[in-house]
Amino acid sequence: MGKMDRKEVDAIMQITTSWHEKGRAEGRLEKAREVICKYLAHRFGDKSAGLQREVQQVSNIEALDFILEKLFAVNTLEEARALINDGVESHRRFSM
Repeated sequence: MGKMDRKEVDAIMQITTSWHEKGRAEGRLEKAREVICKYLAHRFGDKSAGLQREVQQVSNIEALDFILEKLFAVNTLEEARALINDGVESHRRFSM
């Protein structure tokens, strides 16, 4: 196997960096979803199962961050549902 030239090395490094960044972003999404779902389960029990399934479908980290910042102040499952829906909708509008 011959030596790689500088362009090949740079291309491989860009691909590797891209994969690494994508993996970190996916990990951050998964962790945010996990924290939100654990809180919902702890606070509202089985009644929150449907809302937890909805949270698992959220793929916008800004929406998840918005939800996390405000979630601990909600008092009812209905408030949690409204917050999550607001977070998803407001960040959907801005990401289009």
